[in-house]
Amino acid sequence: ACAYFAKDLPRLMRQKNDVNWEQYPVLEIRGSTLGVVGFGDIGRASAKLAKAYGMRVLGLKRSIPESFSDPYCDEIYDMNGLVELC
Repeated sequence: ACAYFAKDLPRLMRQKNDVNWEQYPVLEIRGSTLGVVGFGDIGRASAKLAKAYGMRVLGLKRSIPESFSDPYCDEIYDMNGLVELC
């Protein structure tokens, strides 16, 4: 989904159908931040893809075990940490 929105895929498809190749700016997602609400199996898979794009990943988990660490998440927050971010 990140690449879909960054490259404005609907616009690209319209240009393809119209055979009208105009340049347009593409959003650089490398270095952007992705917030994953619900860092379970699906959230972790999303974080893995985001890391492949070079994105920073913030995870939100209902409760965090004391020794929790994940290579795909730069920072992990519980519900109390969410309040601090806002």
